[in-house]
Amino acid sequence: MKRILPFIGLAAFLLAGCRSSQPDSGMARLSGTVTPVISGYITIAAGPVLDSARISKNGSFSLDMSLAEPVKGLVFIGKQITDVHLEPGKELVMNINLATFPDKIAYEGALGPVNHYLKLAARLDQRTAMDPAKLFAMLPVDFIRYTDSIKHMKATLLDEYAQKYAEIDPGFVTRTRSEFEFSLADQRIQYPDRHLLLTGIYPELPEEYYPDYLTTLGLDREENLNSAIFKDFIQNYLDYKQTAYLAENPNTNDLIFPESVARFRVIHQEFKNQAMLDWLLWQAMNDQLANYGTAYSETFLTDFRVTCRNQEYLKSVENLVANLEKVGPGKEAPDFTAYTTDGKKVNLSDYFGKLLYIGFWSSWSDWSLLEIPYFENLRREFAGKDITFMMISLDFEKDRNKWAATVSQNKLGGVQLIQDPKSAVLREQYYLVEFPRYFLIGKDGKVISVFAPRPVENVRETLNRILEKSR
Repeated sequence: MKRILPFIGLAAFLLAGCRSSQPDSGMARLSGTVTPVISGYITIAAGPVLDSARISKNGSFSLDMSLAEPVKGLVFIGKQITDVHLEPGKELVMNINLATFPDKIAYEGALGPVNHYLKLAARLDQRTAMDPAKLFAMLPVDFIRYTDSIKHMKATLLDEYAQKYAEIDPGFVTRTRSEFEFSLADQRIQYPDRHLLLTGIYPELPEEYYPDYLTTLGLDREENLNSAIFKDFIQNYLDYKQTAYLAENPNTNDLIFPESVARFRVIHQEFKNQAMLDWLLWQAMNDQLANYGTAYSETFLTDFRVTCRNQEYLKSVENLVANLEKVGPGKEAPDFTAYTTDGKKVNLSDYFGKLLYIGFWSSWSDWSLLEIPYFENLRREFAGKDITFMMISLDFEKDRNKWAATVSQNKLGGVQLIQDPKSAVLREQYYLVEFPRYFLIGKDGKVISVFAPRPVENVRETLNRILEKSR
């Protein structure tokens, strides 16, 4: 294995001494110079902060910002972007040469060493990156060996840098080591199912493949909530524990929303820290409402309301419930705009007068693409009846051509539309954040359901009953 020290040697000459004055406690400072001098601003987005500093006539800039905790931020100069690490009570000095920005930056100040480390760590990530399909198709022994070696290389770089520069906060080192563990655990948890999907074979895993993550990784700690890597990992961890719970408690499958029941129970069983419990239940409650709406969700809502002590989370869920009830059965369907394949702008209301079965999808979503054949079969089965089958793509504007190509290549019928990128109605009034998802809108433009059965479910009986009733 290659040594990591050459990376340090390559960067060390750029480091300089810290300034004599540091920002006040609770404030972080970003300062430095830009050459050649340009007129304009340096913009920083860090946590709740979005601010700018003017570049002076001599190319210098300085900005103090209020921060309660260490954050990773983004620095913008024109269209160029780089990551930075900021901490309250400390200064980061960036000496920027526009000819080499953002690839090479001379860092100084108390946070100079940390930011140098992060730059080198990003290069290491680029060097060792592997196509996920290739990674998860590996045999178990090769997958374990490879992922362990990557974690070791990252840990070596961190340890050598921390030993070389005493200015690096031990808390930063501890948090970063934890993120290595979360990242590795995330890959381990995903591996079996993704290997099966790629190869058609469920891997034979060695004993002790799954450690006691809750204890060994210290999952039930409030400080973990500051890590984006942890937040990604913990959802996959809960998926894994949820599946295990359903296998161990098969009677749960007889309940309404068994997956949600299992998730809530796992969260209560494994997590005791109140801040962690609040956040995990908030996430689970949002997922339940995003996927199924308020119908039959009262048990989960009661659990959340009784357990959660975070007033912001409680308020956000109550607002969501109130908004979802505005598009409940019998309510007027909020109108929105979309575009046809030839670029014509249309309204949902243009199609009132027939029963509407609307599917929301995206050309980059594998789950969406898997359901298209079922949607098409359903459309052909109901041809000639008083119903319009409509598909609305949630592709971004940049993917419009890909969407149009998917429609053309698959010869998709019915009404094919793409969302209006300037409209927020679907997101803010229908709370459309998960897809595929399906709406049923009556002839009169009133909502039947904004969480309608999917084509792969028993939607035929539902459609036939509605059509029979509306005769």
